Amino acid sequence: MNWKSIITGLAAAVTLTAAGAYGQFQPTTSLPEALLAHSAVDLNGRIYVSGGVGNLNQNNYLNDVYYCAQILPDGQLGPWQTASSMPQTQGLGLHASLAHDGRLYVLGGTNIYGARNEIYFSNVNQDGTLSAWTLTARLPTRMFAHSVADYGGRFYLTGGLDRFSDPLGAVYSAQVNADGTLGAWRAETPLPVPLFGHRSFARGGKLFVLGGFSGPGGLYGPGGAPAAGLSGAVYAADINPDGTLGAWQAQPPLPTGLAFYGMAVSDKSVYLLGGFNGGTSNAVYFAPFTAAGGLGSWVPLQALPKGLLALAAVSDGEYLYSMGGAQSYLDDPVADIYFSRLKTELSAFVELTPATINTRANGKWVTVIIGLPEADASAIAPSSVRISAINGAAVAPIAPDPKWTAKLYTGDSTDFSGLDGVSYVMLKFSRQAVADIVPAGDFSIKLEGSLSDGRAFSGESMNRGLRSDKLFTEVTEKRAGTRRTPEGVRVDIPPGAFNGNPDLLLTAEPEEEGDSTPAEKARRAAGLKTGGLAAVSKPFEFGPHGMVFLKPITVSLPYTAAALPAGTAESSLRIGYWNPDSGAWEILPSTVSKADGLVTAQVAHFSLYQVLSEAAPASAPTPIPSSGQFSLGEVYVYPDPAVPGRPPKLHVAVSSGDRASVKIYSTSGRLVHETSVSGAPGTFNGESAYELDLGGDFTSGIYYYSAEVDNGAQKLHRSGKFAVVR
Repeated sequence: MNWKSIITGLAAAVTLTAAGAYGQFQPTTSLPEALLAHSAVDLNGRIYVSGGVGNLNQNNYLNDVYYCAQILPDGQLGPWQTASSMPQTQGLGLHASLAHDGRLYVLGGTNIYGARNEIYFSNVNQDGTLSAWTLTARLPTRMFAHSVADYGGRFYLTGGLDRFSDPLGAVYSAQVNADGTLGAWRAETPLPVPLFGHRSFARGGKLFVLGGFSGPGGLYGPGGAPAAGLSGAVYAADINPDGTLGAWQAQPPLPTGLAFYGMAVSDKSVYLLGGFNGGTSNAVYFAPFTAAGGLGSWVPLQALPKGLLALAAVSDGEYLYSMGGAQSYLDDPVADIYFSRLKTELSAFVELTPATINTRANGKWVTVIIGLPEADASAIAPSSVRISAINGAAVAPIAPDPKWTAKLYTGDSTDFSGLDGVSYVMLKFSRQAVADIVPAGDFSIKLEGSLSDGRAFSGESMNRGLRSDKLFTEVTEKRAGTRRTPEGVRVDIPPGAFNGNPDLLLTAEPEEEGDSTPAEKARRAAGLKTGGLAAVSKPFEFGPHGMVFLKPITVSLPYTAAALPAGTAESSLRIGYWNPDSGAWEILPSTVSKADGLVTAQVAHFSLYQVLSEAAPASAPTPIPSSGQFSLGEVYVYPDPAVPGRPPKLHVAVSSGDRASVKIYSTSGRLVHETSVSGAPGTFNGESAYELDLGGDFTSGIYYYSAEVDNGAQKLHRSGKFAVVR
């Protein structure tokens, strides 16, 4: 499974807040590299970050490090250290991880080989490093973008995408054995709808599932847009004494549809950070646990410093951390970590009415409510509360009107709704005093105060006017650079050419026998004849097909000098684009590098390209190789696709030779297997050929081969692709 991040023409609101509105989130020690689609857990006073996607230019699933850091007394993080290699040598993204009984578990996910079903666990050593990974009971199916929760020594697996990117609604559970292994997975009450990109947790005898995507099509919709079916639903199911689940019941919904967000759970509240809400959100919400064990309404808190999705979040009860994430849909990762002190510097939610302050209105008061996710609102000392800043700028403090007595509420009140299960204190301030300091347009108000035990709190109003009609499809300058394929194709991408991450789907595949129909080949041949052209390279299919760039990119194609028609100069070679609508080859302005054996041109979109020359004069005879000439015949992998129990073989038909070798590459260009055989070719099915066993440990996916036959000082080369299905 290769991700794609080509977002075309999608306009969406991006959650923004006024300057200074995120003052309660502070930066701390960054991750060692930018990451998205990773996971984080708190274990033994350390935070462990696993997997994710880092350097997107190299399709880099994090595969050789597993970071850990000490949580310092003030909430800052100590230096990051290497704890272990990832259990999957090719790394993982969109997986799940959790901590249980001093062990760390990693479940499923995806990498360049596609969706995985392995589950690994590792014991944590005293110094914070991890012991060797142990493979235990596999997931019921290969999956990613799922969620796993732990309750009573039983893991609960919900939703996700399967290997074919179909959303799942199944729920499974497995008991954790004393030695850390898992028992068999058991089917439980399925979700009300299929979900992926959601989060789950278990508490107080209930399993909760929040948000996610519920639509078909996997991570991307038509044209590379983000996934469909964004959900704001929250469900809970009772966990019975035997671990089975009761019926799913609706809880107060999220303020908006939300997926790929960060989630952390404390003793009192659940926190949601950032995520995809149609754009990239920087909002932070909390919901309190109610006396009945359910969730109260979702209330906004201070925002993150920037919009982030596919981030990780973790809390040890004292501190709340936002770790890494993407600045656009599954792209443009960051290494930033922000944290908020939950207990020592209490974060409050603040709402006010009227939200718009009219300096000419006759109203007497501005009504303000204050609640605390991690403390009892009844402990607020009303006389200590002050309005201290507007839009992040300090102002002369404004105290509540002493003529009005503070009141404690739980749930909705006359002026405020959407507060089911939420406790708060209501105060009133002089409307004129507030009107004298607020600017025209959008604004936020910061309040500060203290509790009866002396602890301080602060919070800012989350005014509903703070939004922007900004295109979600941001140009990601960091995706610029040069890509090369095993075939020798080079693609140079300037800053701003792609709106998204091209590397996760960028392909430049040589077209092999069977890739196009005989009728299509005949049309192309007719187009060459009509244009007086001859092919001097294989046709190369660039993908995603039809992708239009924001600015031209440069492609360089290899050619075979021996294939030039007699009398044709290499300097005259050009790259041609096959236009299937017109049935003609369109010649592009090109340059030739004889030293590199490349022809270079700028292109505006991805399609089929080929190196072409003017055809040989009619009088020039076509050379016919002699029967004794060193030449290749058919080269192919069989069976294709390769299936379990039938390891693939490479068949190379050749007239003669001293040695044959092959290298196998993944779609990211990583060498995954190589082998060779010496001596003369044998006889297979009546023809002279080599057959090489491709005994590599291939997982499902597409692979490219590069075969070479030596005959003395002569070499012949052929490349192609094959599939593996597991």
